Amino acid sequence: MQINKTQDHKLIWQNLEDKISITQFPSSMKPSSNVNSTAKVYVKSYEALTADASKKIKVFLLHDIGQHHGRFSNFIDWTRHNNPGVSFVAMDFSGHGLSSGTRGHFDKFDYLVNDFLYLVTQMKKSNEQNEKWIVVGHGLGGLVVLDLLNRFQSQVEKLIDGLILSNFILKFKSPVLKLEQQMIGALNGISEFFAHSRPYRLLRGPELLSCPDAILSYEQDPLLIHRPTLKSLSEIQNKIINIYQDSYFLDIPIMLLESGKGDQPEAQGISYFARGIKKDLLTEKKYSLMKHDLYNELDREIIFCEIMNWMKMYEN
Repeated sequence: MQINKTQDHKLIWQNLEDKISITQFPSSMKPSSNVNSTAKVYVKSYEALTADASKKIKVFLLHDIGQHHGRFSNFIDWTRHNNPGVSFVAMDFSGHGLSSGTRGHFDKFDYLVNDFLYLVTQMKKSNEQNEKWIVVGHGLGGLVVLDLLNRFQSQVEKLIDGLILSNFILKFKSPVLKLEQQMIGALNGISEFFAHSRPYRLLRGPELLSCPDAILSYEQDPLLIHRPTLKSLSEIQNKIINIYQDSYFLDIPIMLLESGKGDQPEAQGISYFARGIKKDLLTEKKYSLMKHDLYNELDREIIFCEIMNWMKMYEN
């Protein structure tokens, strides 16, 4: 990847509160015709609460479509309390959360991948202290990191040491996508209009979560995007087509988390994907009584404990 000139600068961190800081950098996404400024990607860093050099683990968090870094707050708080040697870096995709850009829209899937590539290559990995980097990708976030490893292996193979992929997208069936193809094919003159339309509503709170309080919080979250653009959904669909074959080329420890309750069209196909992963690298966990939003489900601490136990392999 050639770093976009608009991205060619070092990350400047601003202290937000004790051991928590934020930064922004220009997205690789090109401004649309009606927007002059380049979107800024928002990143939040949570330093480890202890400075045990023998147990340095940094976790990068990539959220699902329509969501944002705040959806990992329960996971971050619980882990920092129970394993204070772990640090976190959470990024909002362009057009999501506190990043700028057209809400819920990206012209090309590659822009999301390029932005994350820029982040990990700009950060400093402490090889002297044997620091290990783990990426947690939920839903869309899992698809982004898989594509990163597939297309930029030489640039990240010495950076990323492990993956945790939860309910990542492998099938995205929507009659709207078929309708979009038919309409754009017949009406080329207004294809831009349809690309930015938002006819498809993502899963609602009761389809994602079990707890009434968590459902209410989800529905009232002002940073969530319930209707991404048709172009964004189409870009995800196009990227999914060849993702199954990527599992055969993964050569780092991988933890797959899959829920089994509720209506979850985005997460279908994980077990099939897992067949291509080397068995000595794979840890697979299924939660039949939990819904899609694992990090905010009622029994989420079960998942947090299993993730922490898996990460302990990096503390030896």
